[in-house]
Amino acid sequence: MARYSSELEREREREKMHPDDPNSVLDRYKARIEEGLSETYRKDSWLSKAAREALQAGGKRLRPLITLLVCEAISKSYEEALPVAICYELAHSASLVQDDIIDESSLRHSTPTAQKRYGLSRAILLSDSLIFEIFAQLARYKDSKITKERFAQLVGYVAQAAKLAADGEFMELALSAEKNMSEADYLRTVALKTGSLFAAAAASGAVVAGAGEEITRLMYEFGETFGVAFQIGDDILDILGDTRTTGKPALKDVQNNSSNIVLTHALSKADPMQRNVISSLLFKKWFSAPEAERLRKTLRELGSFEYASTLLSRQAAESRDLLQKLPESEARETLLELTHTLEVRMG
Repeated sequence: MARYSSELEREREREKMHPDDPNSVLDRYKARIEEGLSETYRKDSWLSKAAREALQAGGKRLRPLITLLVCEAISKSYEEALPVAICYELAHSASLVQDDIIDESSLRHSTPTAQKRYGLSRAILLSDSLIFEIFAQLARYKDSKITKERFAQLVGYVAQAAKLAADGEFMELALSAEKNMSEADYLRTVALKTGSLFAAAAASGAVVAGAGEEITRLMYEFGETFGVAFQIGDDILDILGDTRTTGKPALKDVQNNSSNIVLTHALSKADPMQRNVISSLLFKKWFSAPEAERLRKTLRELGSFEYASTLLSRQAAESRDLLQKLPESEARETLLELTHTLEVRMG
């Protein structure tokens, strides 16, 4: 880990120049995450190349960032949490490959998806490889000071997150086929599909830091609430954003009839004519500009964007309340700032 010291020093110098910039603070943590990820697939092989591309398409690294920040907020250092933090980015990247297969997506973050570039069979093998690499990262704790009990907790959280996320995806597909998702169904699905990985990432940071059961439980709740808020913001952007903003084709949730709080609210409030406008576009693989605008207009008339925004703010505020249980520190302040960026995301 000492080999990263020069990079860290450069990051700290940038922080001194921009002390009030949260992105400058986060750059230090992101640099460590990127270094760790770059070491996972160094071989010159087709699979390593595909894995590096998948990891580079991962986005903001929010899950491992939360692991490191929670650990530092409790123990004043994040070094010990690096292996398990990388586990959650690997799990997230694997889930994105699988999501793109399920959704038949050809684009993510403005680049071709794995199955578009390599075909379905190799995309599945790539997802498997990312998942199995998680065990290699966990094995790095063999020389650490973490107790056997805490190591078992880490393994348990990683396994539980994967199972719950799969449960959420399965539930979403089942409810999508029924075409009648309630808000309660939506929140349960999203807590599993998205919230579980954030929850486990936050709780794992607490475990590595040596936190007691109560703080670990609260950090799990924080991560789950944060994840639900993140997904609500993603839902809004799926309909209001464009490919340059979201990194994926617009209106993908409409095309797949995926769980989306904006659509769920709209369908619960729509009159027969409005419901027909929305329902006629579900599962449609291509939208004309007038169709897309008509849909957005209907959703605005029903107050569905405003409703989703209010729900997002409520979830973000709840996650901030949970963070207040942590001791005061720069790491806690950075976590609090991250919850505010969720609301900024939808503009």
